[in-house]
Amino acid sequence: MSKIPFIAVIGGVFALSLATVPPAAAQSAGDQATDPTFQPEAPAEDNSRRRLGRHERPRAAPRPTQPAAPKPEELVASAQVIATSAGVACQVTEASELGLTAAQEAAYEAACATGPGYILIASTPPQAIDCVLLSGQADIVRAADPAADVGQQCVLPANQNVVAVVQAYATEAGLDCTVDQASAIGKTDDDHLLYEVGCQSQDGYWLEKTPTGWTTTACWELLGRRTTCRFTSAETSYGAWKAVLAGTPAAACDVRQTRVMGKDSAGLTIYEIKCASGDGYLARVSADRHAQRIHTCAEAVNIGGGCQIGVAPAATTEDAPAAAAPTT
Repeated sequence: MSKIPFIAVIGGVFALSLATVPPAAAQSAGDQATDPTFQPEAPAEDNSRRRLGRHERPRAAPRPTQPAAPKPEELVASAQVIATSAGVACQVTEASELGLTAAQEAAYEAACATGPGYILIASTPPQAIDCVLLSGQADIVRAADPAADVGQQCVLPANQNVVAVVQAYATEAGLDCTVDQASAIGKTDDDHLLYEVGCQSQDGYWLEKTPTGWTTTACWELLGRRTTCRFTSAETSYGAWKAVLAGTPAAACDVRQTRVMGKDSAGLTIYEIKCASGDGYLARVSADRHAQRIHTCAEAVNIGGGCQIGVAPAATTEDAPAAAAPTT
């Protein structure tokens, strides 16, 4: 809109206001103008702007005082109290608050100078939940359902290196293994913790934590029990039999299948092994994972039922067992 129409509108309003003044009021105004004793009242102070300013900018209400966040050393000290009370060997090096449990118990995640980290809960009695076990459980759940809720997990960077923790376990167990993959995989019937390790360029192992130390089972041994390792291929495990059979009549066997048959009176574990070609064997293996005695399938017909997966010579009429006499 241009300035000229705007001025015209204002003038029209002003003229209308003057036209509506009552005659008596107009006369009084004229008398006051001619009275020498008249003193006009001082115009009332216009406080509209100041009041408007106060209305538009109300004074801010004081904010409630927030408790100061705990310092890192305070978190470490609180987590250490729970870890010690829970009986875990953890020198806490870093800790974070996780909040309160449903029972209003304080919870922390703690990283330790050595070994696994923990989720620590100030319950009665205090609880310490191993981060490596939590991670292993999550792996198993996700393998069954990638979208599954795996629950609380450890997130501190120091608690993410499962391989380093389990490498220390493998070293304690006396394994010559450079661990490149690792996970907690559950518990035995005796409630012993189990871990699997993948070893760089060689057969892997299961580690079992017992009250007296560690026991180990090679993945090639597990294949004979119809159990497979996640971090070691069957080909690598069967290849490990070369070292087991070295120096025996079965040294040339390229193992393709195995079966555990049990133990003999000397405590040797008896395996049936199937080769890529030729006859199979029965091998009696000691606890140090070396074959002590070898039987061809032809020789093993009377040992635990004989070969079932190996290639045994076909029976002839001459060597067939005689029929049992009927009983009366």
